[in-house]
Amino acid sequence: MNAMNFNFLRSEPLPCNGRRVAVVGAGPSGLAAAGYLGGLGYQVEVYDKLPSPGGLMTFGIPSHRIPTDRIEDGVRLLERKLGVNFHCSTKVCCSAPLHEEEGDHFSADMIGLGEMVEEHDAVLICTGAWKSRRLGIPGEDLPGAYSGLEFLFPIRAARYARPDVSVPDVAGKRVAVIGAGHSAMDAAHSANHLGAEKVSVLYRRTKRDAPCGTFEIDRLEELGIEWMEKVTPLELTGEDRVRVVKLSCADGNETEVPVDMVIIAIGEIPTPPFAGKLGLENIRKGDVRWLNMTSIDNVFVAGDVLTGPSKIGKAVESGLKAARSLGNWLDLRGESLEASSEDGESGRR
Repeated sequence: MNAMNFNFLRSEPLPCNGRRVAVVGAGPSGLAAAGYLGGLGYQVEVYDKLPSPGGLMTFGIPSHRIPTDRIEDGVRLLERKLGVNFHCSTKVCCSAPLHEEEGDHFSADMIGLGEMVEEHDAVLICTGAWKSRRLGIPGEDLPGAYSGLEFLFPIRAARYARPDVSVPDVAGKRVAVIGAGHSAMDAAHSANHLGAEKVSVLYRRTKRDAPCGTFEIDRLEELGIEWMEKVTPLELTGEDRVRVVKLSCADGNETEVPVDMVIIAIGEIPTPPFAGKLGLENIRKGDVRWLNMTSIDNVFVAGDVLTGPSKIGKAVESGLKAARSLGNWLDLRGESLEASSEDGESGRR
C-alpha cells in the first residue's frame, strides 16, 4: 500500500536554513505545509491535540475511505526524510475551554499561542473544524442524540484504548441520521456496519441537492438504508432518552420517526485559537498584507479553520499556499534584518 505523499516540493530537503516554524494541527493542510516547509530546510515542529497525526482523515473518516496505514506511512516519511518533529496530545490554548471540542480529552499538554509565537520564527495554524453544528431544536441534548463527530470520532479513536473513548452501542437499534454531506453518509454506513436494526437518513431537500452526490445515496439504498427527503426535523422527544424525531414534510404535514439513536451530521465549524485576535474575517475578504497572514505578524492560517469544512484536496491546497506565503515572508524579513545590520555596522565605522 502506497504512503500518502505530503512532500510536494522535493524528495530531498535543502540544507537547514536555521529557521524554526510551528505548524498547529496535523490534518491535511498542516501535513502538506509541513512537507513543503521541511523541503525548504526549515525545522518544522507540528503540534496536534490528538494521539496521532492525520486530523479528521485519521479520526473522522472511516478507514474504507482513507486507510490509516497510508497516513501513518506518509507521516513517517516526513519524519525521516525531512526531519519534521511531531508533538501529539498537545493542544494550543484556545478561547474555548478544554474538552469543548471533540478529541480534546486526548490532550496531555497545553501550550499558549503567545509562547509558541515567541519560540518560533513563524507559526501556521491549521487546527481544522472540530466543533459540530447544532440544529437548534428542542431535545437536541437528550441522551442518544449525537453530533456527527461525537459518533464517528470514537469509532476511529477506540484503538487507543482509553476508558473515556468507547464505540457507540448501535447493535439492534433504530438510528436516524440527519444531513446529506459526507459526514452523514459516513455515519449512516458506520451505524449499518455496527449492526443497527434500521438506519434512516433524513434530509430537508432532494437527492439531487445532497452535497454528497447521488452516487453515495444510491450506495446507501443498496445496503437497505432508508432515504427520506424533503423532511425537516422539528423536535427530538423522549423522557429518559431520544425516542422520536418529529418532522415537517414538504406537503405541510408532520410525521414522527421512532428511534433509539439520532446522529446530527450537518457539518462542523472552525475553532481557531484566539479567533478574535487573528482577524480571520479580514483574511477571508482578502484584506491582508501577506496571503494567509493573520493580524499577528508571524502567524499564518490555512485549511478548514479558515474556510470551514472542505474536501481534503482544498485543505491541502490551502496549506501549501499558506506555507509558501510564510516562507516568502520569512525570506523578505531576513533580508531586511541583514540590511539593517549592515547599515548599523557601516554607521559605526
